[in-house]
Amino acid sequence: MTTAAGTTPWSRCSRTEAAVPAGATVLAAVGGAAPAIERHGHVLNSHLDLWGWEVAAYLFLGGLAAGLLIVASWAVLAGRRREYLSAVRTATLLPPPLIAAGLVLLWLDLGSKLTPFWLYVTLRPTSPMSWGAWILLAVLLTSSLAAIPALLATRGRAGVPSRARQLHRILEHVGRWAARRGRWLAWANLWLGVGLGLYTGILLGTMVARPAWNSPVLGPLFLASGLSGAVALLLLLRPRGPWTPVLVRAEVGLHASKLALLGLYLTGLATSGAAPQAAAAALVRGPWAPAFWTLVVGAGMALPLGVALREVVAHRCPRRLAVASCTLALAGGLALRVVLVYAGQQGL
Repeated sequence: MTTAAGTTPWSRCSRTEAAVPAGATVLAAVGGAAPAIERHGHVLNSHLDLWGWEVAAYLFLGGLAAGLLIVASWAVLAGRRREYLSAVRTATLLPPPLIAAGLVLLWLDLGSKLTPFWLYVTLRPTSPMSWGAWILLAVLLTSSLAAIPALLATRGRAGVPSRARQLHRILEHVGRWAARRGRWLAWANLWLGVGLGLYTGILLGTMVARPAWNSPVLGPLFLASGLSGAVALLLLLRPRGPWTPVLVRAEVGLHASKLALLGLYLTGLATSGAAPQAAAAALVRGPWAPAFWTLVVGAGMALPLGVALREVVAHRCPRRLAVASCTLALAGGLALRVVLVYAGQQGL
């Protein structure tokens, strides 16, 4: 066993892997307490997960918020806001808490809790992590501004405690300012939503040391998955309205796109080198195959696609079947991220 001298200390927010000869072992201490990262041949600590369920949940919530922002912004820019008012309000109110919850999960996963604040000291154009931090900050700001008028319209002044009236008046001023700039905020949220949806996949795709993640298809795949999750959530929360046929048709296109992108992703791995081929094999016929085929492909894409196609053709769908389909679509979106996050870290 040999140790690479001068190795940079590793933390959960810095996962740079040094290139070492076959058979060598890299030891990097985490404050002297955490287990070492070891490379034996081509295998990097198959038992060690650097990213946990918090990151998978963060990627899911971020994609869901991005999809809701895109749907709400499209309705405003297409002049459908009044017609789809109930659905638009729901799609406008949900992103800020979803993004906030995702950031809390990401913060809990970090080894050093102060690390995120350093990302806002500077902008590094070559760092996807830096771009993602600034996109998240911008999305949180613009989505919150867009949500204030919807929140005030939903709650009104009735029932506001006397101690909160000053805050309510401030929110009213901000809400009037945001309402006058509704189309500007819609354009901002549309492009930031697309950026956030792509970023959740690009964050993994830039990890060149992880063959299962190093694919340009992950960005579009996660964007399509976030959009389909947003559509499914809106159909669960607002099942009846003039927006329903539009969302159901969108479901068909999004589920079909996800299946196509997933096929491209697997094809790209299977036609690359030995390590990407091993990553593809782990997904389709290895230890992750049951979860991949059952939860991700079957329950998360194929079954919801079939139900949506049935509704498009028959122009109706039993409520229980629709609820089951939307629930499976959401569960499949979460399963996609859990499987890729964990499978990408094990055995490669």
